[in-house]
Amino acid sequence: MRLIAGLGNPGKKYQASRHNLGFMAIDRLADIYQAMVFLPRFHGRIAQVKIAEEEVFLLKPYTSMNSSGISIAQAMNKLKLPPEKLIVIHDDMDLALGKIKIALGAGSAGHKGIASIFWSLHTKDFYRIRLGIGKPAEEEDLVEYVLSDFREEEQEQVDEMLDQACQAVLVLVRDGLEKARNLFHRKS
Repeated sequence: MRLIAGLGNPGKKYQASRHNLGFMAIDRLADIYQAMVFLPRFHGRIAQVKIAEEEVFLLKPYTSMNSSGISIAQAMNKLKLPPEKLIVIHDDMDLALGKIKIALGAGSAGHKGIASIFWSLHTKDFYRIRLGIGKPAEEEDLVEYVLSDFREEEQEQVDEMLDQACQAVLVLVRDGLEKARNLFHRKS
């Protein structure tokens, strides 16, 4: 059994924003693996699917990005899962748009949602699928940038990245970290 959490902010205002790539990935996984319904639990929304014959829970924390750890820690405790059974999908400004990196035990690089998870779980020892959103132009405000929607000309790259993220989840669950890194670091 595993928990896959996608980070984002609840509400229509943020639905298509760069900061909500984690939610978008969870929604795409739910479609691919035919999740029946998302139920309100653990200060978020959770659904159950099977990926590579393994029972997997898909979680969208509704606590706001910077408090994601609260929701994730509650789910992990209730499901009695150790940190190595957690995969977190999130946006990353240190990666160019469309790039994917898969990590285990890496630092937060200033991502407050990830820092919240570190604090709540008391560990960094969980998997992360980092989805590149690139950096804003010099004159652009950082917060405005991450909360802005993707531009129309970026959408094809975003869709490809989300497809790759879903494939990366499958490989990570089925074959492990090394195989996932070998496949997806090269692709992106």
